[in-house]
Amino acid sequence: MRIRVIILMQLWLITGYGQNFLFQNQSFFRPYLTNPALAGVKGEGNLGIIYKKQLVDFDNGPNSQAISVDYPFLKNTTGLGFNLFKDQNGPSSFLGFESTFAYHVLTSEKNAEVPSGFSFGLSANINQFSLDRQYLMGEGSDDAIFNDDLNFNDISPNVNVGFNFFSDGFNLGASVYNLLSLTNTVYKETNDLQRAFTVFLSSGIEWKVKEQWIIHPALLLRTQKNADYQVDIMSEFGYNSPKGFSFSLTPLFRSFSYRTVSGNQSVGLNILISRYPFSLGYQFDVPISGNYGYAGDHVFFISYQLSPKPKAANKKS
Repeated sequence: MRIRVIILMQLWLITGYGQNFLFQNQSFFRPYLTNPALAGVKGEGNLGIIYKKQLVDFDNGPNSQAISVDYPFLKNTTGLGFNLFKDQNGPSSFLGFESTFAYHVLTSEKNAEVPSGFSFGLSANINQFSLDRQYLMGEGSDDAIFNDDLNFNDISPNVNVGFNFFSDGFNLGASVYNLLSLTNTVYKETNDLQRAFTVFLSSGIEWKVKEQWIIHPALLLRTQKNADYQVDIMSEFGYNSPKGFSFSLTPLFRSFSYRTVSGNQSVGLNILISRYPFSLGYQFDVPISGNYGYAGDHVFFISYQLSPKPKAANKKS
């Protein structure tokens, strides 16, 4: 019995390899979720909901949800954010709550159309990782390992920091997640990717092609302890109408997907439609390498802008 439990637990942990934080692959829709310094950075408050479904061809495929809010305070010099997320993969569940504080320094003139400055951010989170024993065994057991809650449930805090520089449409950001190195009582190994030390580097530049048209190429690099790196390369093509409506298409290439039984590389597309105060988004991506074929991953996004309607044309939330 003891050996059976251990083997089953290890098999599910291996198949759950790619199930770390949902928001770490959703920087396009909610940038501040990969960098605490971006909370409230545009001077706009937003409430956003993300739902992600993976491996849609499989029953009980992994799914993730996140609800987040960020808002600027003190004349946009500070920003606060809150994020609640859940990642479900078969018997394994990863639940967390994150609170964020950011401080913004503007170096450009007041009311500049394209502001310049830099931001610092700090966030703290509480994470809970658990395994449903009924998935593993189906019936009760008198085995000491099986009946010990510490083998199936773990709660721990962590801390994250970030920095972002922005000027004339260009931005350069860096953030570090999971600064605390804590032992997971469920994994008991060094491959706890959900809480592994993680570094994000991001950069992009926005060009106005015409009065209402923009091109926004961007790059996101993620590297993680005991795991491979990931590079997201994307280029947003957007239209902002004078009446406050905006629409954008963003092709995406991902060098390493961090997903369960998927290819090492994938391509996809982000679609975002906005009209004050709502924004609706959709993302899909499919593998282009690897030994596994499936219908792909799907992400749905909706946000509500909490700040007053701007006088000028709306920008992407």
